Amino acid sequence: MPSLLFRQLTVATMDDQDRVLTGVNVLVEGDRIAYIGPDTPRADRVIDANGCLAIPGLINTHHHLYQ
Repeated sequence: MPSLLFRQLTVATMDDQDRVLTGVNVLVEGDRIAYIGPDTPRADRVIDANGCLAIPGLINTHHHLYQ
């Protein structure tokens, strides 16, 4: 399963404290997030995400297609 590492990413969380993590590394393995933190794990592909922001996915559960 291929892995992807985002380096130096800013991550907005939706935890109890609504923390914003800056300069963290995010490892994605297949279709799941395997690691978020300061360490730099090995990955098949690395993307420099300095200056980028990751936010939780938002789902629109109500939509009018005609609009």
